[in-house]
Amino acid sequence: MLLLFLINFMTILNACEKFKSLDDELILNKTSYTNDQLRIDGYYYTQIRDIYIIYFLYRDGILASGGHVFENELNEYEEMYRDGSFWNAKKDKKLYWGLFNIDSDKIMIEKWYPSSGGGMPAYLHSGEILNDTTFIITKSIRLKTGEEKELYETYHFKQFSPKPDSTNNFIK
Repeated sequence: MLLLFLINFMTILNACEKFKSLDDELILNKTSYTNDQLRIDGYYYTQIRDIYIIYFLYRDGILASGGHVFENELNEYEEMYRDGSFWNAKKDKKLYWGLFNIDSDKIMIEKWYPSSGGGMPAYLHSGEILNDTTFIITKSIRLKTGEEKELYETYHFKQFSPKPDSTNNFIK
């Protein structure tokens, strides 16, 4: 009976590792952000209907996603960012991490997204920096498949402190 349990357990672990290996790889290189095209002493958000999409950008080139937050829950989420409870629950989840690169007035963001079957796809978003508190994402592409989409998402800055740590298990 114990042998049968161990065989089943090992089979499940092996299946999980194979499923995990189906995740797309990020193609952006982790590049330190040493310029001042965008402020990073807070977070950026875009609003789609009554939902905010939140990104924290870091000097080490890491992007942390604050998730998709309903407008009426924003204050509650900000408190969870401050006290660390949001990040403690999300730090080991790949969906909340990514990279960003800035070159002159261009920005690229790449992160993983959920999938309904077979690994997590990574999408590269590109756009333009309008000023140090605003950027627009105009294009999304999944490099693995060539799937491309035009977007128009305006991200605004909100000063916020303390920011969570950018340390994660997915981007070194």
